[in-house]
Amino acid sequence: LEKMIPEACCQRELQSREGMFVNKEACLAGIERFQNRQGCYTVILNSFETYVYLAGALAIGVLAIELFAMIFAMCLFRGIQ
Repeated sequence: LEKMIPEACCQRELQSREGMFVNKEACLAGIERFQNRQGCYTVILNSFETYVYLAGALAIGVLAIELFAMIFAMCLFRGIQ
């Protein structure tokens, strides 16, 4: 019984649908070095983890600006009264 490997599991130069295969024949022959073995969930989770710190830093920066603007607005309000 021969295991069939789908073409979608073969590694590409650029990880996109249009990228050239690294070695399509070796991949379809069953050589694991030329196959993608991780599932979509793992790949998405890994790429999300790289950007979560950037998103957190951006959120903290916006929070600091908003806090500064609120304090400035309160000072202006007290100056008017």
